[in-house]
Amino acid sequence: MSKIYEALRQKKQEISTSRRNGGPATESLADDVDSVPVKPELGVVGQAPQATVSAAEEEPRYDREFFPDFDFASATPTSEPDISPNGFRRLKLAHPLDSRLLFRSDPDGFAAEQFRFLRRTLEQRFATGAVLLITSPAAKDGKTLTALNLCACLADSGRSTLLLEADIRQPALPTLLGRGVNAAPGIEEALAGTVDPAQVVHFVEELSLYVAMVTEPPADPSRLVSGAGTKRFLAWAQEHFDWVVLDSPPVLPAVDVAQLATLADATLLVVRAQSTPRDLTARAIELLGNHLSGVILNEATVESNPYYRSLANYRRKNVAPGRSDSGKKISTG
Repeated sequence: MSKIYEALRQKKQEISTSRRNGGPATESLADDVDSVPVKPELGVVGQAPQATVSAAEEEPRYDREFFPDFDFASATPTSEPDISPNGFRRLKLAHPLDSRLLFRSDPDGFAAEQFRFLRRTLEQRFATGAVLLITSPAAKDGKTLTALNLCACLADSGRSTLLLEADIRQPALPTLLGRGVNAAPGIEEALAGTVDPAQVVHFVEELSLYVAMVTEPPADPSRLVSGAGTKRFLAWAQEHFDWVVLDSPPVLPAVDVAQLATLADATLLVVRAQSTPRDLTARAIELLGNHLSGVILNEATVESNPYYRSLANYRRKNVAPGRSDSGKKISTG
């Protein structure tokens, strides 16, 4: 507002000079507050600012017609997005510390250690990174949380990692991050080609990873996923990130997985222990065929296998004083 008042004072001086020199009289200011034409682009809202402007006698009105050379845009406050040093918009994690985001709530726990085993296996196979597809036989097997924890583990090693929400029918990533509703634009707009890929990527500083989430599920998700936009986005992502992880829809309810699996270097199937029906798992494995690279057993208990039980016993012996080992259940999603 200081620029506006400065322009007003300057104009008042010009009016005074004109009157002293016998120049034409300038139109008088309106007598009441309501007649003061405050433009919305000035960011002035409400009666108090208007009354302040109209209180000065003989002050001229300020609009684009009266001040054609004044830069009103420079006086308008703007809310700039929070940009991280790497150029992407920063996304503040709004999840409690006791959440199931392992590398935030329990980075030294038994479940986090299992993700490190998986990371080592992937790094041995793909030394420079890869495109990974995470899916499950059906809904509620924990694939999205597994994908998020895997990305946090990959990023924890110092490799740039992008998690792409490819399950655009039923997006769950904003909720897991504690965000509620994701801010526009969303990944669906990048796949449609209406915005650049970089505009939909956010940097989650607390987990050191990048995410591209859905804002508004499209009317025809299968057509969008199978279109050329997905290939273009993945080509761009591979140029900017070491690991690109696709959180895809489940295998059986949706047909998108077959298309996405052809674009990935490896496909991992998340199966929830003692929950996912055996016949659904067998059918999912059959449909994925040669694209399937491995199976992640989610919610497996330590007591279910002597191997895990011995590892848990070893870790309990090495727990620091004052800390409790929360790794009794291998919960990855």
